[in-house]
Amino acid sequence: MITMLGGKFSLKLNHVYNANKERVFHAWTKEELLKQWWGLVGFTTNIEQMDVSVGGKYRFHMRAPNGKIHTLEGRYVDIVPNEKLSFTWKWVSEGDDSEETVVTINFVDKDEKTELILTHSDFSTMKVTERHNKGWTNSLEGGLRNYFN
Repeated sequence: MITMLGGKFSLKLNHVYNANKERVFHAWTKEELLKQWWGLVGFTTNIEQMDVSVGGKYRFHMRAPNGKIHTLEGRYVDIVPNEKLSFTWKWVSEGDDSEETVVTINFVDKDEKTELILTHSDFSTMKVTERHNKGWTNSLEGGLRNYFN
């Protein structure tokens, strides 16, 4: 779902995974696990930096099937183990996608499964919001879902 508040766009996605909150949280916060599923289906990810602590920075290089490298960086702003993860998000050299936005993920118990609620906010345009909606949907329904199967 895409919404607008105060002139900025946000998207919100909900997915349920067949794993407990700790496993799902670790898939987002442990480098060796994250690189197994992160990114669009068909992409590979090289993690240059990943300091999962408040104020810690991350920098990922994602290689598309055509060989093009997309670099993403940010910092962690809020971490509540197995409950919440929030970080800034900024593409490096991606044109109109290069603004800094914020991603917040909540992990909710659902009868031995985990509902992941992802909110990505502070987009300036609907076009960029829709692109991220497609990207997140691909990654969450493809990469992360496949990781837990």
